Amino acid sequence: MEFTMFERLLQLPLFQGMTTQEVSEVMSHVRLDFANYHRGDEIVMQGESCRKLIYIISGEVMAEHRNASLQLLLTEHLPDLKVIEPFNLFGMYQTYSRTYTFNTAGCTLAIDKRVLLSHLMTNNIVKINFMNIVCNKYQQTERLLCHFPDDTVQHKIVRFVLSHSIIPKGRKDVQIKMTQLANILHETRLNVSIALNEMQEQGAIRLQRGSFIVNDIQELAKVLAVEN
Repeated sequence: MEFTMFERLLQLPLFQGMTTQEVSEVMSHVRLDFANYHRGDEIVMQGESCRKLIYIISGEVMAEHRNASLQLLLTEHLPDLKVIEPFNLFGMYQTYSRTYTFNTAGCTLAIDKRVLLSHLMTNNIVKINFMNIVCNKYQQTERLLCHFPDDTVQHKIVRFVLSHSIIPKGRKDVQIKMTQLANILHETRLNVSIALNEMQEQGAIRLQRGSFIVNDIQELAKVLAVEN
């Protein structure tokens, strides 16, 4: 059992490129906080102080984000999520931007920020891996947004969803009134309604009362970019 858990540590992005001996040396003086969860259990809440590096060891997670005006509730399904918002450990706003909940039973590994700085960051490989994790998140979203036009209402809708997403791929459940979405996009309600219905006819989204579901935002963005 200990060997299996150690293997999982080696697979975490923070320790990629390190040997078993190197990880053992780095972790010898570090406390590892493992926690088990049931389906529906909350890991962290939006607005809560980000003081730990939290890894998802097993299980599938979803994230919910509410904007400041409470007009938008965006739910993302994140079956491949490995770490929760490492980029918010530092900077001006050191709080979680979303509420994270397990969709299945799962397990997490939490490393205190003070331990990360005093012990783990003294290792150059760990330091580089952490910087890569943070930079990759920014670059993935930025590249998709920069290369994706916004000259149609459909494009604006996709860019809106992407700009509020934690990752630029996968399923997104967007709860927002059409009038509010139209105001945000500086479009008429009619234009937004037409665009959403066209996207549903294309099989790209599913419309529901007061919300719509994007099956895969990355694939939708690629299709609309090509059509443009």
